[in-house]
Amino acid sequence: MITLDLVRQRVRTLPSLPTTVVALGEAVADDRCTVDRLLGILSKDPPLSATMLRLANSAAYGGDREVSDLRTAVMRLGFDALLNLGRTAAVIRTFRDVRQLDPLRLWQHSVAVGLTAKAICRLLRMRVQEEPAFLAGLLHDIGKIALDRCFSEAYAPVVQAMRDGEHLVDAERRLLGLTHADVGAVVAENWRFPGVLVAVLREHHDPPPGAFLSHLIHLCDLLVRTRIPNGPADETLAVVLEDQPSFHVVFRPDAHPDLDLERLTFSIDDELEHAVTFVQLAFQD
Repeated sequence: MITLDLVRQRVRTLPSLPTTVVALGEAVADDRCTVDRLLGILSKDPPLSATMLRLANSAAYGGDREVSDLRTAVMRLGFDALLNLGRTAAVIRTFRDVRQLDPLRLWQHSVAVGLTAKAICRLLRMRVQEEPAFLAGLLHDIGKIALDRCFSEAYAPVVQAMRDGEHLVDAERRLLGLTHADVGAVVAENWRFPGVLVAVLREHHDPPPGAFLSHLIHLCDLLVRTRIPNGPADETLAVVLEDQPSFHVVFRPDAHPDLDLERLTFSIDDELEHAVTFVQLAFQD
């Protein structure tokens, strides 16, 4: 069994969250943000700049002419897509090396959860929650990477149990005595994240009553797992939104009587396509 004290010791060896992630978030959150400010941030990260150019010329965003300079790429992508991809690429580049897990699938899932959570906040016109929701979704499974890197031998049987059909969280509790959610919260504390984000990483599999962000990430995690399964146990996962307690916390049907569930479903599928594109490009660095 692994104790939280041992986790706290080991996670100190993990890299820090890339400064680009924080800088881009702060810049785009500023209503006075300019293209020049973003170019200044990107200029300090040449691999990320190259990823931006690739994305601007990808099928998802490409126009009639090929983009060859970063300023034109930023203008074509727009601040929102640039922010999403920039933070995605910076985090993936730092944390894509794992031994037991499939890094491509893990990051496709995580990015899709982040993009879906942000899209739902936009749908609900909760602008102040968009960025925390994206970051929480992007990093909600960072505890898996911490376990894979810091406790690789102990985590191998857990991953094998998942591949054999057991739910990962159940296998973690049975074999380790804690879960990736517990470990993710420790990582977030080590990075000095705000308390609300630490709580989301800890609670995303079992959100407490009324905790909006925790329920949002829990719901998005379920929805994405029906489309990008984490393992065999997810391949038969079916989610009926109205039956999920988190759905009622997030959408509050009394406050959103005109909610279009079909539109929501299409929006989730769109975000999954974006997530796959983002991660494939980020892995080309």
